[in-house]
Amino acid sequence: DTQTGAILFGKNEETKMYPASLTKIATAIYAIETADLDEQVIVSEEIENIDGTRVYLNPGEQVSLRKLIQGMLINSGNDAALAIAIHLDGSLESYSKKINQFLETNIGVEDTHFVNPHGLFNENHYTTARDLGLILNYAMANPDFREIFGTKQLEWVGESWDTTIRSHHRMLKGEIPYEGVTGGKTGFVDQSKQTLATTADNGQLKLTAILLKS
Repeated sequence: DTQTGAILFGKNEETKMYPASLTKIATAIYAIETADLDEQVIVSEEIENIDGTRVYLNPGEQVSLRKLIQGMLINSGNDAALAIAIHLDGSLESYSKKINQFLETNIGVEDTHFVNPHGLFNENHYTTARDLGLILNYAMANPDFREIFGTKQLEWVGESWDTTIRSHHRMLKGEIPYEGVTGGKTGFVDQSKQTLATTADNGQLKLTAILLKS
């Protein structure tokens, strides 16, 4: 239950697992609450070596924090996630320390430890379905997060990439029709298998669903 946090169904929900890109939900709400979305970010050179999905940022490119969060949540850009972390805290080490403090203090997670903003595999980067549910419920209380999390597609104009970015979440896009879906995020790395976060609202009840290692 998105509003009360009551767990309506759980299976292994307190088992530590690897979240893959569901990490970006935490990165997004941390950034939204820590900084101004209209801030201009100078993209760090460290993004050049990132693996996986990208929004093809150039080092030195100037982008608003809001646009980086959109690129990270809608298109799952790992380069956008890394640019956000370095902008906020200067280094991955500092980012890891600060986001873990934020999640423990503000949200009350108990079995989560993040070492990066994107969820690429690291054995010290883990969470549980229960903790991710808490993080997503907390984030859904924020209107800026809700809007970006529920965006199906967005025109993207960057220095090296002009395109329409689209959510990878098939229920949010309507490819798997389900009335009331309000937001979603997918994830995959080999060690975590498929991961999925989904929110829905039927006008009376708001629900949050987290799948890990599926």
